[in-house]
Amino acid sequence: MSTDTLQSLFFEEIRDVRSVKRQILEVLSRIAKGVSADGLGHALMKLLETTEHHVERLDRIFDTLRIQLGDRAGRLPSIADGVRSELTAGYSRLTSREAEVLQLIAEGFANKQIAAELAISIKTVEKHRQRMMAKLNLHDTAGVTRFAVSMGVVEASA
Repeated sequence: MSTDTLQSLFFEEIRDVRSVKRQILEVLSRIAKGVSADGLGHALMKLLETTEHHVERLDRIFDTLRIQLGDRAGRLPSIADGVRSELTAGYSRLTSREAEVLQLIAEGFANKQIAAELAISIKTVEKHRQRMMAKLNLHDTAGVTRFAVSMGVVEASA
């Protein structure tokens, strides 16, 4: 496997791992809504299986990279840390409300719909949207959606 292919697989896996975060949030939401013990157990088992799958894939990618890089393999952890920090730097600066607005924009909600969903005024939505876009240096809704997909906040749909 070429280094470019491995790098591509690694980035894909990082995005997939972010979907695990979404699944965890869904499980927590189900707990808050009083889901049955069976339903909760099923959701947690699926989450565990998904997590194990991603860890195994990342391990295979790193093993292949270690073989290809030889003596330079000691740099792998710093490469992974660099990629992780690069992807999360902008997102981590957002408030929780700005992150919610980001997700809803990426899911196709209009400001009025976001206001209704979050039980806040349209003006407040506009202010959160403005601040979020400034923090992330985004200039349009398409950019917000691309960023949300790359961070795993929402899934890309065909």
